[in-house]
Amino acid sequence: MKENIIITINGLDKFIVKEKSTIKELLKQVEDSENIIAALINGEVVELSYELTKDTTITLISTNDRIGRKIYISGLKYLYITAIKELYGSDTTISLLHSIDKGIYTYLDKEDITDETIDEIKEKMHELVEKDLPIEKVSTSRKSAIKYFESIHETEKVENYKQMSSDFVTLYELLDYYNYFYYFMPISTGILKEFDLTKINSHGIILQYPIDTDNKIPKYNNVPAVLNEFNTYREWCELVNIRYLSDINNIIIKGKIKEFIQLNEMRQNEDLRKIGEYISKNKNKLKLILIGGPSSSGKTTTSKKMALELKARGINPFILSVDDYFLDRNETPKDSNGNYEYDIIEAIDIDLFNNHLKKLLNGESVKIPSYNFITGEKEYKNESVSLKDRDMIIIEGLHTLNERLTNSIERENKLKIYISPFTPLGIDRHNHISTVDMRLLRRMVRDNSKRGYNAETTLKNWRIVRKAEESYVFPYQNEADIVFNTALIYEIGILKTYAIPLLYSVKVESECYEEALRLINFLKGFFNIPVDILPNTSVLREFVGNGYFE
Repeated sequence: MKENIIITINGLDKFIVKEKSTIKELLKQVEDSENIIAALINGEVVELSYELTKDTTITLISTNDRIGRKIYISGLKYLYITAIKELYGSDTTISLLHSIDKGIYTYLDKEDITDETIDEIKEKMHELVEKDLPIEKVSTSRKSAIKYFESIHETEKVENYKQMSSDFVTLYELLDYYNYFYYFMPISTGILKEFDLTKINSHGIILQYPIDTDNKIPKYNNVPAVLNEFNTYREWCELVNIRYLSDINNIIIKGKIKEFIQLNEMRQNEDLRKIGEYISKNKNKLKLILIGGPSSSGKTTTSKKMALELKARGINPFILSVDDYFLDRNETPKDSNGNYEYDIIEAIDIDLFNNHLKKLLNGESVKIPSYNFITGEKEYKNESVSLKDRDMIIIEGLHTLNERLTNSIERENKLKIYISPFTPLGIDRHNHISTVDMRLLRRMVRDNSKRGYNAETTLKNWRIVRKAEESYVFPYQNEADIVFNTALIYEIGILKTYAIPLLYSVKVESECYEEALRLINFLKGFFNIPVDILPNTSVLREFVGNGYFE
């Protein structure tokens, strides 16, 4: 006979349930539980199908929580793919390629997509939500998973499972389809009410999801230059037969990774060469080369490589870093919690920065400050500089695309370059690799080696960084004249070597434990790549160290 157990929710309310009741069954007693999508037990996320076997305390996770949103997005992907297969046949190929502007860019291998196509898919998705269909977790043998994905011709998933060492794997079932999205899932489709679809070309659809607590879908802001950069890189990757994680792992298995790294570096350097050629053709007009982008995009290395590229063309640039123009700490803005906000444009001494720019461009000498992050003050220890024998200024920083930063200089005299690591690599056709995760791993490795921060500190700070990017970086992407991709398709294999030990150091009681665990599970499928074969001029050296430009 089942015994009663006591469950404490959020440290306050107590409920009595039968032993082996699921959390979903418990929620029938809880008011306002409509948006609950998972729970935390002893610091670990569990799905609503989790069986309760003893007195315990749980914390409910809603779709408004950071973790809850990730679970919601995982479920929404499954819903979207299932709806398309139900409409157009189980052999219809749908690829989820990458995140872009608060949505996911997807490719539907079908005749030209029309507005009617979009309406059909949305209607089918709403129908599946209304039915509140179960999304069931299934444990099966690795061999069975391989056999299933062979039968539906998803060969990249077959390769992934062949490269795993586990005898058993977890899949999820919705209707008669099996899939996996490398994160937790909702227990059913009924919670996935909010979404939208936007057609952007004959085969491309943006799958949109709510991002705020009001559950509203933001308007999709098209950034064609960024989308074009993703597509251009993907075309190159397909040219060298690389599309998925297993392709990179097979190159490592065959002992060809050193050659592939060189190919990837050559491809990126060629893109830089083309920008240098453009600048050279317009050198009489251009005064400022502005290199901006989100955190850990490789702005510092790119600006120094750009300087060398221009010198090779007889152009002598001067590099200026916005970070040296922070306001003194006693003038730095604070957030509502009293923390200094270094990532917002108001933290920059804009007046002084523009004053120095005008003087330099007028041929005057200027004493450039160096910001001391320990004392929180600008220091003037360097010799005065001028643009004598210099042709232009390269400026790198978080806010360089924002006109406020360089408002004293005419727009026609500025070239704005937006940089970020746009990787087209997928784990498989339904699991893209997040640009945000790539930048987070880069930052974590650099924070540890250059600043002595542990992974927990980076993960906590990352939330603040992301908030600033949403307000002060991404809205200015369309200001860019050129988009430059700093992704290296092999790089996670190198970052993994450094990141895994850091992530395992995050303790289970930490608020960042679940995020650390998610990243550990994400990295498991990547084979390690030795760092000693990485060229010292690579942008990745900015994060792992021992680079030429340090």
